Amino acid sequence: MKGSEGKIPVSVVIPMRNAQTTVLDTLRTIVGQKYPILEIIVVDNVSKDNSVRTVELFSKTSKIPIRLIKQDKDRGVSSSYNKGVKVATSDLVIFLTSDCSLPTDRELEKLVAALIGNSHAVASYSICVLPGFIWKTYNFWEKFFSARMVNNISSGMVLKFDCIRKKEFLSIGGFDEVNFGGDGAIGGEDADLTTRLRKIGEIVRSKARVFHLHYKGVDYNVFDMARSRKMYARSQGKFLRKYGLTVPDSWTAFLPRPMLAIMGLLLFGIPLLIIYSFMYTPKMFTTREIVLNPRIILVPLINIFFLYYELYWTTRTFFSYKKEGIIDI
Repeated sequence: MKGSEGKIPVSVVIPMRNAQTTVLDTLRTIVGQKYPILEIIVVDNVSKDNSVRTVELFSKTSKIPIRLIKQDKDRGVSSSYNKGVKVATSDLVIFLTSDCSLPTDRELEKLVAALIGNSHAVASYSICVLPGFIWKTYNFWEKFFSARMVNNISSGMVLKFDCIRKKEFLSIGGFDEVNFGGDGAIGGEDADLTTRLRKIGEIVRSKARVFHLHYKGVDYNVFDMARSRKMYARSQGKFLRKYGLTVPDSWTAFLPRPMLAIMGLLLFGIPLLIIYSFMYTPKMFTTREIVLNPRIILVPLINIFFLYYELYWTTRTFFSYKKEGIIDI
């Protein structure tokens, strides 16, 4: 199946939950790509805001067919991607989250080119980044939550903007919904999928870029941050439960902060803990507007709190979560 200029048309799958502040940016930038797209499949996980209505209105004027699939409960990103890929009609499927936008109209072309240009590749991924100009629009607590992400470039598949061969994806069973889904969870499914895909082919980096918008509302608060940190901590526990330290990335991704937390309980580790409390989110201390905010005095204390909060949830999940196989999609 070939499109214009011999290009292979793609299907785009977008998981969505409560994304009314960003999904319009996502849809506009993917529809505006100068690359043939057969369809856009949006899988909604019981959004409680106006996300669904936003997609429905946009679909009426979209030049690309948009199919909206509504889950009966929040089954998480893994289920959304699995369901979307299963009904996709193209041999190449694009993963794109509803909180991302594409900076130019050539990003999709660059993402696909990296995959079809390598016969050994089963997937390609983009350069995902949270630009400083977007970060500056956040309120205090969202700035705090995403401070470490500003201008940092992802080094692998993080499911923000990726391209995958449908056949190979289905051959490994798709996303593992048992260990990384089913309870609305987000996190860990990217590392798990990457680990399994590498057993059957290469995952290549493209020159495509994607902006991670996160949440663009003004009501983000410290409790939202706590929920996100808990989610990521639980995903780490699930990943370690399934793979242990047999995967090289486990050592660098999961061990440093738990080790620091344990050392901080010892007398000689207290100075390291204090240094960590300020240096974990240094971006928060480089902007005059933020430094003059009275809440800045809470940042070091909250950094220490979350260090142990995440260790608790990672450990609890590791010991309580039952390791299973994947769901056959």
